[in-house]
Amino acid sequence: MPSVASVLDKCPYGESLKRKNIDEKRQLVHELSNDSDSAFDVLMKWGRAELLQVLCAELGERKNKTRLKKDQIINKLLKVVSEKKDSSTTTERNSKRQRKNVSSVKTTKGKDTLYCTNLACQDKVSREDIFCRRCSCCICGDYDSNKDPSIWLACDYDPPFTCGFSCHLECALKSEKSGIKEDEPSHAVDGCYYCVSCGRTNSLLECWEKQLTIATETTRVDVLCSRLVLAQKLLKGTEKYTKLSEPVGKAVKCLETELGGPLNDLPSMKRRGNVTRLASAPNVKDLCSSALTLFDALTKIRFEDVDATSLTLILGSEKGTSSKGYIIHYRVWHRKASEKDYTEKLTCALVSPKTRYVVSGLTPATEYCFKVVSFRGLKETSVVETKVSTKTSQEEETTSSEKEKQLALKETVIEKAVGVSNGESSSDRGLEFEDCVGVLRQLELGGNVDTEFRLKFLTWYGLHANSDKKNLVKGFVNQLVKDPKALADQLIRTFSDLI
Repeated sequence: MPSVASVLDKCPYGESLKRKNIDEKRQLVHELSNDSDSAFDVLMKWGRAELLQVLCAELGERKNKTRLKKDQIINKLLKVVSEKKDSSTTTERNSKRQRKNVSSVKTTKGKDTLYCTNLACQDKVSREDIFCRRCSCCICGDYDSNKDPSIWLACDYDPPFTCGFSCHLECALKSEKSGIKEDEPSHAVDGCYYCVSCGRTNSLLECWEKQLTIATETTRVDVLCSRLVLAQKLLKGTEKYTKLSEPVGKAVKCLETELGGPLNDLPSMKRRGNVTRLASAPNVKDLCSSALTLFDALTKIRFEDVDATSLTLILGSEKGTSSKGYIIHYRVWHRKASEKDYTEKLTCALVSPKTRYVVSGLTPATEYCFKVVSFRGLKETSVVETKVSTKTSQEEETTSSEKEKQLALKETVIEKAVGVSNGESSSDRGLEFEDCVGVLRQLELGGNVDTEFRLKFLTWYGLHANSDKKNLVKGFVNQLVKDPKALADQLIRTFSDLI
């Protein structure tokens, strides 16, 4: 095949081009398409009639009437030629894959054991399976030599309830059994999909997050377009996650406006290039980031102070922005990982911004599953599950002793700072401050306030509170000392802004 440069140099125009037959013209276009940027400039020198003639020949049509402008005809022609080449390459690659998958398992010499033919896997394969469940797609049966986990879906149930199969994301989007078929997504699995192998429901949110994360970080236009298209497909027709899908839809429209067409139907010359050269890039990146921030706020589950029999559950964003502009309600269930279903009884119900809860009565050295359902008003906005393991009794003893030392050290520092600041002797004010420390520690141990609030409150009380504020604290303590929860709520509500 001649080089692209030689084709460009010798490419005919005018009368010499008219003397070429249709097959020769098509051959020239195919050779020019190897360098689409230069091909466009060369083809602009051709006549509109020649371009239409070649386009109709490529499409297998006889009519040559169209209202398309000359540059649009060239773009369409290059796209058709490029798709034919891609189709030819894909067909060849798939045929090679199928040849591999005809014998997707092999028998070792001298033994009656079957192994996966994928050199990166080589896992043992059951005789009942026609392909490897560890590395192959349960829909098409193929495996990827360089597997990209972000474009695969896996059945994430705990053993023994999981089937252990996974599939290509694109295969799931084409399968009716998955419930997320592109042209007819099922509202019954909003934000989820059915495992094609076993039928169990699995979340799509983690996969959606991966697509947007890659879209935010990439510098390639083709990757940005493909990831945004996938993210949009995953939550197509959603009712629960409209707040997540809206920024993605806006980002797609921004790109479509600038690039001049649907993102999954762009000519190759427009898909090539650097994202930084796009005028809409900053806006698109901001929209992706805002969607990820909202996802984090709606679905974030964190655990603190994990001991042998208790832990502190914290919901929402670490920055506390989950309730900005609206109130989020949470319902929480938990179970042992070895148990199949959650009980009907709620673990707790929380409302932002108060999204911290101490879960007690747990078993040491045990893995637990937590399920959190978020609501905004009466509308369910997300369902998220995560796991955490409690500590052993020995680990808890070690951790507790270390915590006590750290807390004692912090309180000593606070007391010294208070004494220096107020210029008082310990006999003048020590008892009063010690009483305050004791009350706050009891509230913390009861799970009514957290360590951060206690330390901030004591620092404020000793260094900044005037006599009126101290008397107010004394009044609350005297009135509510028998009701720790009410006392804690009163202190948090009254003094949170001051500390």
